[in-house]
Amino acid sequence: MKGIFVTISLVCAVFAVSVFAQDEIIFQSDFEKGTQPWEKRGASIGTTKKEAAGGKKSLRVSGRRDTWQGAQLNVTKLLQKGKQYKFTVSVKLAKKQSPDEIKMTMERGNNNYSQIAAANANADGWTTISGSFSPTGSDPYLLLYLEAAGARTSYFLDDFKIEGASLIPKQEGLLHKSDFEDFTAQDWIPFGNGVQMFSSKPLGSSRGIRIAGRSKSTDGIALDLSPKFYKDRTYKLSISVRLTKGQKPDSLRLGVQQTAPDGKKTYVEVAPYKEATDADWITLEGDYSVTTLGNNLLIVVQAKGATTSFLIDNFELSAP
Repeated sequence: MKGIFVTISLVCAVFAVSVFAQDEIIFQSDFEKGTQPWEKRGASIGTTKKEAAGGKKSLRVSGRRDTWQGAQLNVTKLLQKGKQYKFTVSVKLAKKQSPDEIKMTMERGNNNYSQIAAANANADGWTTISGSFSPTGSDPYLLLYLEAAGARTSYFLDDFKIEGASLIPKQEGLLHKSDFEDFTAQDWIPFGNGVQMFSSKPLGSSRGIRIAGRSKSTDGIALDLSPKFYKDRTYKLSISVRLTKGQKPDSLRLGVQQTAPDGKKTYVEVAPYKEATDADWITLEGDYSVTTLGNNLLIVVQAKGATTSFLIDNFELSAP
């Protein structure tokens, strides 16, 4: 079979006509590794193992002598003008403290304050405080702080989080299709050292891509569609596969390699190994739920046999 090494181009169909807001984590503190970047605000602060809403530690605020005293966080560089942010924190009073109101407030320069949220807390369990704030851009600095209505109330903070709303497209129907009829790879790439791809038209069928030169079961072919994927959404993936002429029956699978922001790679199986031959096309398909904000999500097709050569065609990514 004569092959032509493919070049790269992009063919896709997108049906996205509207947008909506989805929260993304801008900053979070669990106090497992210390107090930074939190600072004391006329009080004493420090991590402790005595209480924790999640993990093993929390931040203890004590030694207060006035209502404004507590713990503060400089968020000036974290927030953008005109954007809406959600602030969430878990609070619990220290033992023997009477129930009290804990307030989350933004200091917007000297003598300018905006209360974000408040909640009644006690020493029996954790209470969640949550509220929103949108900076105007005219304030010289922004200091978020938590205080208690009682001047001498001691309390714990944990699982603090700032989320920002970002506009992302509403996705419906077919989002991407690869049919290889233009004689190009349409952004598919070799996955593994020594792997080669060739434009191919087997047995009079429509044009596809032939994968050869594999030396490991993890080798194959991949497509990076990271811009199409959004965290906490589920997508349907489908692709036609078969073995090249003369190959013994083998099993192929479809999955996604996720690379998280910290660089950790994980493999998510979308369609488990399915037996294929060199005589007929089969379909690998399944649902994929995105669980990471990482920007490197590779769709991968692999064969169980380390050296098996195979073909792909008619890949589709769609949203419900």
